[in-house]
Amino acid sequence: MTRTLILMKYPTNAGYAISSLERLFYNAALELAGGDPQGVKFLYPSVASGRPGALPDAFQQFDVFDTSDTSAENLARLTTLAAGHRAQLAITFDMQPIHPTYRALRSGGVQKIVSYWGGPISGLSPLWKRLLKRLQIVLSSSRADGLIFESQSMAHLATHGRGAPAAMVDVVPLGVDVEKFKPAASDYAYRTFQLPTQRRIVVFTGHCSPRKGIGTLVDAAIELLQERGREDVVFLFCGNRDDEHLQYESRYAQLPIAPWIRFLGYRNDVLPILQSAFCGVLPSSGWDSFTMSSVEMAATGLPIVASRLQGLEEAVLHERTGLLFEPGNAQALADTLGALLDAPELARRYGDQGRQRCEQELSTAAQHQRFVAALRRHLTTD
Repeated sequence: MTRTLILMKYPTNAGYAISSLERLFYNAALELAGGDPQGVKFLYPSVASGRPGALPDAFQQFDVFDTSDTSAENLARLTTLAAGHRAQLAITFDMQPIHPTYRALRSGGVQKIVSYWGGPISGLSPLWKRLLKRLQIVLSSSRADGLIFESQSMAHLATHGRGAPAAMVDVVPLGVDVEKFKPAASDYAYRTFQLPTQRRIVVFTGHCSPRKGIGTLVDAAIELLQERGREDVVFLFCGNRDDEHLQYESRYAQLPIAPWIRFLGYRNDVLPILQSAFCGVLPSSGWDSFTMSSVEMAATGLPIVASRLQGLEEAVLHERTGLLFEPGNAQALADTLGALLDAPELARRYGDQGRQRCEQELSTAAQHQRFVAALRRHLTTD
């Protein structure tokens, strides 16, 4: 039986893809603990929003610890927490391979430390600098034993940017609940948002931060609706919070096409919206990894149009499960979406192949198996 301490970067109930990762960490740690929930403990920087809703209702093994606070007093408290839990394994979130927290964990009896990464760990480095970074990791007395990434491109940045030895690194792509996220003939979005059925839905889900390419998709929508006069499409954005959408709405608010570009806010009904849609779009213009949106869209049978960017090239297979375009190029995105709208049979084939891939390779069961295997590898490596 292995007892695990899980250090989260975000407060409880952060939403978005964090909930699915909490469940992944919990279920993996539960398996390593032989099915005993007492062998699993979560630490969050804050629990002000309540108990972690992604975890079982009966689970009460969580406490407060902020990994960004590396003061001696806070690290001493972590040592006490690790010792009190009798933890042998620690899973951290987006923490560099060398970190003061690791020494505190080991002082508390933790034998192995694995850092899970949802984003880029580094930029690329020249060989001489990479070798120096690698030497620093190897010689450090406060380092992790393993690094887990969601895509090969993010793992490449670890080895060819941060200097992590290849033996430290594993890749575990995201998985989706294929029993929940599945194709269905739905008119939910048409009824809920009062959309005419002749307009096919192009949908974005996720954060509406600038690096997600929201501006690129808005400009492509304006190009298709206003400049090219298409009357067969509507664009739905799910995930904006507060006033994030205002800067984009100003681009089309005074145009007659305004009703066909809609920001819907943060949603709890993403699944039926996806099941109503024609295709999904992931227009990121900054970095991106193997996104939760990509597997959810694919599992519901949607073809995906995505930026030819880092992990998205792994999440969306060009001309197999969707189409890729050059990041930040609104005209190219408009061309790609227009071509897909004009080829519904091709779009359907991409969607079917994306669904099959999720069933065969990108289910939560497959993700769990890969993640546990990576943890076990580090637990058994000297």
